[in-house]
Formats: sequence, C-alpha cells, structure tokens
Amino acid sequence: MHSPRSDEPIYWLLFGAGGMAVAMALPAVLVVLIVAGITSPDVSSGVLSFAHAKSILGCWIPALVLFGTIALVLWHAFHRIYHSLHDLTIRVTKLHWFVLYGGAAAFTFICFALQFAIYCKLF
Repeated sequence: MHSPRSDEPIYWLLFGAGGMAVAMALPAVLVVLIVAGITSPDVSSGVLSFAHAKSILGCWIPALVLFGTIALVLWHAFHRIYHSLHDLTIRVTKLHWFVLYGGAAAFTFICFALQFAIYCKLF
C-alpha cells in the first residue's frame, strides 16, 4: 500500500530558494538602493523618486527580478516561522499551516498585482 504524497518538498524548495535570495540577491538590491539613496540629493527628485521607480518597474526584467526576490524571501520567512513554532514548543496545527502559507501566498499575489499594475501603467 502506498503512502499519500506530501506537498512538503515544494515548500522546502521555496524555502531553499528564498534562503538563496536572502543570501545573494537581497544584499545586492539593498546595496544598489543604498548607493542610489546616498548619491541622490533629494529622495523626491533623485534616483529613488516615485516617478523613477515607476519607470524602472515599467520594464519587465527589473520587475521580474524584484518580484522573484520578494516572493522567495516571503516564502522563506513564513516557512521558517512555521517550523520555528516547533522550537518554541508550540503545537502546530492545520490552522497555523493555513495562516502562514496562506499569508505567504497572499502577500506574493499582492506583490504581483502591484507590480503588474505598475507595469501596465494603471497608476
């Protein structure tokens, strides 16, 4: 008799990819933003202005990189929280699973929707 298949490898894959994003992509994005913030005289008119950020996210390559980084970091963080509950001796239930993984999915969808709206120039 076969045991039922688990969906856990998918979450561990997202966790590992998110850990890689946290370790490699996120510091690079932060360095670029910090350098851009230091070199611009004013946040409202420099490189980090809303209009400039909208124009950068209007191109699909930076938007895809930013979305991938944010989404993977979200899945990594929520998966780590889910498994850290065990270390805190909190009994993990299905409700925890739905809240944490549902939250990761919801925030990923919100991030996608906002970036898609910027890409389509809806605001």
